[in-house]
Amino acid sequence: MAKTNSALWRPLLRQLHIYLSVFIAPTLIFFAVTGAFQTFRIPDQKSAPILLQKLAHVHRDDMFMVPPPRPPAEAHKAKVPVPPKPAPKISTTVLKWFFVTASIIMVLTTLLGLWMALAYSRDRWLLWWLLIAGTAAPILMLLL
Repeated sequence: MAKTNSALWRPLLRQLHIYLSVFIAPTLIFFAVTGAFQTFRIPDQKSAPILLQKLAHVHRDDMFMVPPPRPPAEAHKAKVPVPPKPAPKISTTVLKWFFVTASIIMVLTTLLGLWMALAYSRDRWLLWWLLIAGTAAPILMLLL
């Protein structure tokens, strides 16, 4: 069997990588942003904006809706005091901030990659269509 030259595959693989990355970039940004909010349970708070609650629900359960409120627990009905939650360890808080920082960096590097792909590619129109399709596809699937 003849040995293939890897230099012939590199341009094809690079172009395939660009196409797939541009298509999936909106989803990656979505999960990084909603995941950062969920790290501190912000969407679970009753005062959170309804849109943030719905986006968190998409992140967790693949549905664009706010779950119905839970019925009160038996402890609340019987007026039994619920013990307070212990304060989180400092290492837990540091880890949460590390994950939020990673989410921010993921969004920034994804945006940088999109800019590089769109600025330096010959196939700009195809990339714009892939970006639009990558944004519209999950939205349409949620609506179906």
